[in-house]
Amino acid sequence: MKPKVLISYKSDNFPEDLTDGLRPLADVVRVSGDYSDQLRDAAVLLAAGENVNEDFLKKTPKLRLVSRFGVGYDSVDVDACTRHSVYVCHTPDVLSDAVADLTWALILGWMRRIPEADRYTREEWGKKQKGFPFGWDMGGKTLGLLGLGRIGVEVAKRGKGFGVKMIYYDVVRRQDIEAQHGITYVPFEELLKTADVVSVHIPLLPSTKGILSTKQFQIMKKTAIVINTSRGPVIDQKALTEALKAKVIAGAALDVFEVEPAPLTEELLKLGNVIVTPHMASATWETRRKMAERCAESIKAFLEGKRPPFTVPEQKNVTF
Repeated sequence: MKPKVLISYKSDNFPEDLTDGLRPLADVVRVSGDYSDQLRDAAVLLAAGENVNEDFLKKTPKLRLVSRFGVGYDSVDVDACTRHSVYVCHTPDVLSDAVADLTWALILGWMRRIPEADRYTREEWGKKQKGFPFGWDMGGKTLGLLGLGRIGVEVAKRGKGFGVKMIYYDVVRRQDIEAQHGITYVPFEELLKTADVVSVHIPLLPSTKGILSTKQFQIMKKTAIVINTSRGPVIDQKALTEALKAKVIAGAALDVFEVEPAPLTEELLKLGNVIVTPHMASATWETRRKMAERCAESIKAFLEGKRPPFTVPEQKNVTF
């Protein structure tokens, strides 16, 4: 009897040809809605946003691999999976360009007031000149990168072309990157005090949850903006909302939120000094294809009795 592979409905960008490539090795089932009745026999779960925790694992006694459709895996309890002899895989090294592109789209969209300009063109242009949307130049501004991993580096590469001064803070100093891309390491508070644009590129960890909150917003320039394409909970959303309403900082552009989908009643969505997008940083056809290929490669290797190639760093030296 073939092992069962469940492809979550949230992974709806997983191409059929990759699914077909797994069928000689497994019973592949696409699931949606409440698929709890399928979990007991599943050996592999291709997951997008499911909370794979101790309670989840108790329902899946045969589960041996969780392949996360994304580079982040904060929704998966890796320690619990390791205790249950379950590999956790993700899709590293294929999202960085797409996320960096969207980061700059959000920066430029806010600085040049693109959403407002769009509305003005459709509704007011030609009727009156009042409210014409003037923006700001990027040249000479200071871009502060909070986190300098793969995505932060790609954002920095693009920043060189805009003539911005670039600074960063990370728990790990990257002197090789500093020299290569002309970016300067500064302490966390100095980054907040100095940057015109604070762009967040850190993983969600207990130490990073709410790392930007009331105190940090008060340190920043009143003219500064915050960009977040990492994980929603690294910013205290209530504190950000209050800071934007009180004009403690000038604005924000967010692709991620504390709760997703963001409730339409969320006050933050109603503010005029915020640009929002629906967690779409990796949502290009090319990138999603590469992500799916990473998932398929990990699943296929496991089904062939090999160690999955894209296990998360915490399981680097683990073999079940």
